[in-house]
Amino acid sequence: MVQYILEILAFQLVFLLVYDLFLKKETFFQWNRAYLLGTFVFSMVLPWIKIEALKTTVPQELVAGPMVVWQLGEVDVALQATTERFWASIPIYYWIYGLGALFMTIWFSLKLYRIYALKENGTVCYYPDFVKVTIPKSEVAFSFFKNVFLGAKINPSKQADIIAHERVHIKQWHSLDLMFFELMRIVQWFNPLVYVYQARLTELHEFIADAKVAKTDKRKHYELLLSEMFQTQSISFVNAFFKKSLIKKRIVMLAKEKSKKVYQLKYVLLLPIFLGMLVYTSCERDIEVGNDIESSEGTLSDDAQLIAKIERELGTIINTKEFLELHSELLEKDKDDHVILSKEDFFKKELCMKMMFSQAKEHAALSDSVLEMLEKLPNPSTSRYNQYLNIKKSFQVLDKNLKASINQRNKAIRPIVKEDQNLGSGEWIVVKDVSDLTGEEIRKVNRALNAVEGTNKMVAITDGDNGFLITNFIEEPVIISVEEVNGYDDIQQKENPLKVKVGQPVEEIQNGASIPFAVIDEVPIFPGCEDAADQKDCFMEKIQNHIRKHFNYPKQAQEQGIQGRVNVVFTISEDGSITNIRKRGPHPLLEAEVERIIKRLPQMQPGKHKGESVKVPFSIPVTFKLQ
Repeated sequence: MVQYILEILAFQLVFLLVYDLFLKKETFFQWNRAYLLGTFVFSMVLPWIKIEALKTTVPQELVAGPMVVWQLGEVDVALQATTERFWASIPIYYWIYGLGALFMTIWFSLKLYRIYALKENGTVCYYPDFVKVTIPKSEVAFSFFKNVFLGAKINPSKQADIIAHERVHIKQWHSLDLMFFELMRIVQWFNPLVYVYQARLTELHEFIADAKVAKTDKRKHYELLLSEMFQTQSISFVNAFFKKSLIKKRIVMLAKEKSKKVYQLKYVLLLPIFLGMLVYTSCERDIEVGNDIESSEGTLSDDAQLIAKIERELGTIINTKEFLELHSELLEKDKDDHVILSKEDFFKKELCMKMMFSQAKEHAALSDSVLEMLEKLPNPSTSRYNQYLNIKKSFQVLDKNLKASINQRNKAIRPIVKEDQNLGSGEWIVVKDVSDLTGEEIRKVNRALNAVEGTNKMVAITDGDNGFLITNFIEEPVIISVEEVNGYDDIQQKENPLKVKVGQPVEEIQNGASIPFAVIDEVPIFPGCEDAADQKDCFMEKIQNHIRKHFNYPKQAQEQGIQGRVNVVFTISEDGSITNIRKRGPHPLLEAEVERIIKRLPQMQPGKHKGESVKVPFSIPVTFKLQ
């Protein structure tokens, strides 16, 4: 919003400078009237105009890295945040704007009332195209729409000329122009250029009316202007006949010779200014953090060469302990916000994942949804690496709770740099310290993220020294569950990482190994599901109900505004008990709560594969929300 306001001010200032320097002294009054009205409206619309043909750069591609999709749909556990008064949550700058707009509305209403009171107390006489209102004991002279207000003290010999002048205002709807700017003064009361525009237009109205009336008798009109200084109403949206600040300008303009038509070419010269503004608003800038990007053709070529080189290296160790150790090491580094992988290591991490899933795909019985996702696994690229750099560099600074909100919502983030000029529309949030947000600031950011969900708008957060832009991913990330692939649960176990070789068929799994939930012959039976028609669906429904029933939002987490998703994986052992609970979330408080809930799961009938009881890993995300 701040960006939008600044752009409006800049455009209006340019338009007014052009008017004062090149157009103001010309006698093309109607053209100037159209210019003032048109440029004011255009300045408000222009920041939203994006012409594809005028874009000078291609927007940065936003592609997500691989994430995990879970066997059971996400469970949301929401809690109404601590009750606070509605007005307490409104930012101070909204209060300032609202109070200013309220004051201007009251002022506008008072001016309308003054006109109404004058008409009520005056003598009204109706004519075919106007209404004459005679004000007793007064020397006022002005018009408002079809009403011409004249003081009773005005010399009757001059009233006809004044009425002729005011009828020009009435016929050309000059009051409508001024009413428009009066409304704009309410909406943009903080904008000084609105008042300048209104003043310039008021001058033009008088020049137009003088020019029309003076065609019949210019000398008489001069005498009328010079004879006396009548009272006038200090109401900004009426056409006051005698206004001291305008009389001199009106006399000078009456004496001025009519401008030559060739000077109308000045309006044509404005086209480059309009075009330049359109180019500015249409321009989008790629922001690169920590990495220089060559041309797209060169980048694609370099990426392909690097991918081919890494695939050759990994191909020689694909089913060895060295491969698993390399992948595990890269994953551990990637989890650490303080470590940034090199471009080659980033490519290796992603290619390791692709090769592991490719091997498993050939041997394992995978669900159709997982097979579909495997097909969508993208190759690593420079653009994805730059996105990774943006996130890493941002997360090195950001408050840990804000990291959780961004991850939980699957948002893209990058630092705001000084080269940024047109960030687009969205929410701007100013905080004291981006690395240490208060509970209220976290809630404010979360509300903003919810507001822009599903749109192309952004959320910007800044403390003056650091600023970050949060947006939606253009593409949905490729999501794969490691538990969906045979043996992967055991591969992930640090205590026995080589228990199952990558791609090993289910039939060859050693005794004691786990069988994925998706491919097991008989799933574990949750108490109460013994007679269910679909025991798998019943199992999932019971798990969800159990989590919601035993959910208890930690009070300390509420006070600190902590929320986000906790990913939990546990194993249903051969005897039906719950073991090996592993969890990862935005904060230990939420992790502990999820572990407590999972530990309260009842004893189950174990899952069976080929007639034997086996371990069954199960995964589920639990999302904590403050509303």
